[in-house]
Amino acid sequence: MILCSEREDEAFVIENEWDVAIPVSFSVIDGECRISCYPSVEQEVRDFYEQYKDDLFSDTALADLWGRIDFFFKKHGYGSDRFRDRWGYVFRGTAEDSTLARRLSAADEDINETTYDIEASVEDGRLAFGVLENGKVVSVAVTHTPIEDGLALSEVGVETVPSSRKRGYAAASLRALSAELGRCGIETEYRCQRYNTGSYRVAEAAGLRLAGKYYYYVGRKK
Repeated sequence: MILCSEREDEAFVIENEWDVAIPVSFSVIDGECRISCYPSVEQEVRDFYEQYKDDLFSDTALADLWGRIDFFFKKHGYGSDRFRDRWGYVFRGTAEDSTLARRLSAADEDINETTYDIEASVEDGRLAFGVLENGKVVSVAVTHTPIEDGLALSEVGVETVPSSRKRGYAAASLRALSAELGRCGIETEYRCQRYNTGSYRVAEAAGLRLAGKYYYYVGRKK
């Protein structure tokens, strides 16, 4: 288990009375468990791991974790709602290319119908690929961070406008982006929430492998 103490994140959240707080997050990817937590809940998280390390994602374990760290939320005025749980899957790999999608430029923002800001993404150094339909960008896949020398792994996001879904556009955009990342020597990471079966199918259709799971709680200001 690798545990990272998020001291600066906790200080920022508390000092600025941030609307949301994520005191603990963890993932098990390719058999490696990595946990990040605020220092104030570190002992509780260590105790949780020791008790449930063979079954971290069970409903019993996750309910117990909430109970262990609930004091943090109460102390700083955060509450629980139906959006508190973030339980999902992690896909990784390098997909084969797609002729349906193309690399996007800042100028494509003028014909963009997704909620992604293509211009800002490209100017920030991120890669973006997408599919056009009737002269409009209706599906995109974008890296979350700029592409830099020495980068080994890049998490990506995908979006398709509702009227253009179920046509293979999302998988095509993801394949094209992943293939370009592969040519740069960078592996793709794609995450989707537990109940988002459509997103799960996109990752499978793009040829990425299921590498693990992730989980975190979101506390929100009352």
